[in-house]
Amino acid sequence: MKVTIHQPDLLPYSGFWFKMATSDAFILSVHDQFQKHGYQRRVTMRDAWCSHQLVGKPALVPINTVEVAEGWQQRITDVIRGRYAGAPYFSTRGVELVERIRACEGHLLHEVNRAMIDVVREMLGIDTPLLVTDPPEEAAAERLVEQVLMVGGSAYLAGPGARAYMGDDPEVRFREAGLELYWSDHQPTTGDSIVTVLMDEADPMSVVLRTA
Repeated sequence: MKVTIHQPDLLPYSGFWFKMATSDAFILSVHDQFQKHGYQRRVTMRDAWCSHQLVGKPALVPINTVEVAEGWQQRITDVIRGRYAGAPYFSTRGVELVERIRACEGHLLHEVNRAMIDVVREMLGIDTPLLVTDPPEEAAAERLVEQVLMVGGSAYLAGPGARAYMGDDPEVRFREAGLELYWSDHQPTTGDSIVTVLMDEADPMSVVLRTA
């Protein structure tokens, strides 16, 4: 079973969805440390930031302890309407996306982002199971190995930026744990949120599944 892992980001770019669509299980890493300027709380839409308003000033805490200010549904959908109203597929997918986000619930950051991930996942037709493990104890590549083993995986699909935090020789570390390590070869058309793909592309999944 090929497993991939990613933090529960805010309406993330197409590479997130490529990993989900090409794996057998997708772990939402809600126990990772919150990053003030990370993609858990913000994403670009039309090359400008769309950000969550948070409660307080969280720092050095797990993602699943961070709170989002009330009214987040309206704030996110106002940005989507403002930036994509003239897009080719706003009258169909855009209207659906806005309506479904407005119906989402949650007040913790991981709950809020998971709710929107579920919406987009259904709109894209991806049926890969989403999982949350117990809090891992290790770091770097060992942290990923630990989580893959928790769900009974036999292989891990890593994103292109993973080498920056996986340490030296991650292939060796995975092999020693009895796991295969694969690297994503996704070729994004935009670094923007998946919303841009949904609004601009006739076949969003062909963009999600594009490889180099």
